[in-house]
Amino acid sequence: MYPALFTTRGVKAFAEAIDTERQAQLAKFGEQKHPDGTGLPGDQGQADIARRICQKAADGGTLAWRHILQEEVREALAESDLVRLRAELVQVAAVAAAWARDIDTRPHPMICAHCEQPIPVDPHGHTWHGPVPLPGQPACTVPRYHLGVEYPECRKAGGATA
Repeated sequence: MYPALFTTRGVKAFAEAIDTERQAQLAKFGEQKHPDGTGLPGDQGQADIARRICQKAADGGTLAWRHILQEEVREALAESDLVRLRAELVQVAAVAAAWARDIDTRPHPMICAHCEQPIPVDPHGHTWHGPVPLPGQPACTVPRYHLGVEYPECRKAGGATA
C-alpha cells in the first residue's frame, strides 16, 4: 500500500475510485497493451470544433462539464506526440476529477428512487430512508425512498421492514 498525499479537495476519493476500477479492469482483462490510435486525419479538426463549441458555450453562459471534457478528450485524440498525449490525458483526468467533485458536493436530490416523486421535508427530517453511503461514496449518489406509511411501495422498494 502506498501512502497518498493529496492537496486538492476531492482528489483522494476520486483517485481511490479510479484505483478500485483499475483493480476490477485488471482482474477482468489483465494488463493490456494497445496502440494509441490518436492523431488520425480529422482528429485535429474535431479538436478545433470542440474548442469552439466550448468557447461559444462559455461566452453564452451555458458552459457545462460535457463541453469541457469533450474539448479535452478531443485534444487528446488529436495528439500523436507521446509526451503531449500523456499531458492531454492528465488534463482529461483532471477535468473528470473536477466534474466528479462537483457531483460529490451537490445537495442530495430529494426525489424518491422508486416513484421519482419529490420527498417532502418535515421539521424532523424523517421523511425518507435508504442505504447508508459506502465509505468514500458521496451521499448525493445514494438512493432515497419515501418513508411515510402512505407510500408502501416506495418503502418496500427501499427495503423498509416496519
